[in-house]
Formats: sequence, C-alpha cells, structure tokens
Amino acid sequence: MPAATIPLTTLAVLLVVYLPPALVLAWVDGREHRLPNRWVGVLTLGVLVALTLEGAVLPAQRQTLRVALVLALVLGVGAVLLALLAPPLLGMGDAKTLPVVVLMSAALGGEVLIASLLGIALLSGAAGAAAILWTRRSGVRFAVGPLLLAGPFLGLLGAPWVRAALGTS
Repeated sequence: MPAATIPLTTLAVLLVVYLPPALVLAWVDGREHRLPNRWVGVLTLGVLVALTLEGAVLPAQRQTLRVALVLALVLGVGAVLLALLAPPLLGMGDAKTLPVVVLMSAALGGEVLIASLLGIALLSGAAGAAAILWTRRSGVRFAVGPLLLAGPFLGLLGAPWVRAALGTS
C-alpha cells in the first residue's frame, strides 16, 4: 500500500494509541530490562480496540485488519514458543510485545510490515554487535524492546525501499 493510501485513521491509531504506551515501555525496558505486563496489555488492548473501531467505520480496511490480526497471532505464538524453548534468544516480554507491533505494522500495509521486521532485525543485530564490542564479551544482554516498539515507524521509513525491491512502487 503506497504511503498516500494509508488511511489517516490508521496513522492516527499509530500516533495517538500506539505511540504513548510504546514510549513508556521503551523507557522502562531501556532502564530496567523488562516490559511490564500492565503496559503491554494497555498497548495491545488500545491498538486492538482502535483498529476494531476503524474496521467498523471503514469497511475497505476490514480485509487488511483481518490479515494483520492473523499475522499478529501467528507470529505472537511463534515468539512465545521461542521464548519458552530458548530464553536466551528472546525474552518473554519481547515475545508478548511482538504481536501488537506486528498488528500495528501490518495494519499500515504489507510493505510496512516487511520493512518493520527487517528494520527490527537489522537494528537489533547491530545493537547486539555493538554491545559485544563495547563489553568485549559474548552473551551480553541489552534491551531489544525499544527497537521492537519502533517497528511500525521503521516500517514507514523503509516501505519505499521494500516497494522498490518488490517492483511495486
């Protein structure tokens, strides 16, 4: 979906409903290396309700929102399983936060979702490499939550490159 066709209501959900609790979560994770369940719940419920209302008001958005919800559920289950089976790879807070990030990113469009996931992976890898270089030891922990929560914004920034790569621009 080109940036011009992203509904203003979806952008409003991103800025008004998603961004405030995401900023709180990013700040807490940066300081304490945890994503509090209460704030993850506020973020998830707020985005879910807002996008449901958007789907009720804009029938043209319903299919996009259905796909976004299914992707969020599938990737969320995968993330929780990964966090349970291999805790050093992914923290449970990050796993519980991933579905709302995917939901918000996918609601903005397929190219935004792809760019979001690529941006999160690249920046997390770079941050991990920087942490290893800085501390000079492997296995160092760092907060991934702020990068994860930036996903929809990274997706909006990277979507034009994804469109160009896919030949859909």
